[in-house]
Amino acid sequence: MGDAADRSRAAHYTAPMNLDADIVPGRSIGGIVLGQEALDLIERLQGHARVDIRPALNPDYTCYDIDEAMTIVVANHDFLVANLAARGGYRGRLFGYIHAGMRVDELIAGAPSALLRAIHLQNEFVYLDRAESVGFLLPPRYDDVADRIEHLPAELVLDTLYVMPPAMRQVPGRDGKPVWRPVD
Repeated sequence: MGDAADRSRAAHYTAPMNLDADIVPGRSIGGIVLGQEALDLIERLQGHARVDIRPALNPDYTCYDIDEAMTIVVANHDFLVANLAARGGYRGRLFGYIHAGMRVDELIAGAPSALLRAIHLQNEFVYLDRAESVGFLLPPRYDDVADRIEHLPAELVLDTLYVMPPAMRQVPGRDGKPVWRPVD
């Protein structure tokens, strides 16, 4: 009787992540969503993937590296997903072509003009949107050496693509036109 129940549970099991899913700025990677309860998620992942646990640079967080494909950053105080990162083994795309492990020249070549205008370098990241909700982590030696994506070496590989809560939001300006302001 237990066998049938186990087979039924296995047949209805949905994987906790999808390495081919689109990357959604300020929202998700691999079907894992910012703000999601992490305890059950990590337990399910441990049953189906290699999960390596390590401390984050900020002691308020813990990093869970999943199959060399992604990192889940979890807040220690409430155990909710705080940030997500796609790494080399992740196959999903952002905006249809952007992925972890691409070179700067590939990013520039595929970017429509609106995306090129939105891309900016700040605080160790190459942000891909004005809301600063998705971006590549820059290698330390390139932080503060360039103001524009075009000033980075063309062959520089952008290894890690982060999704994070938006740092900026649009609000009405004095003349009624939208302006970008920090999120409170």
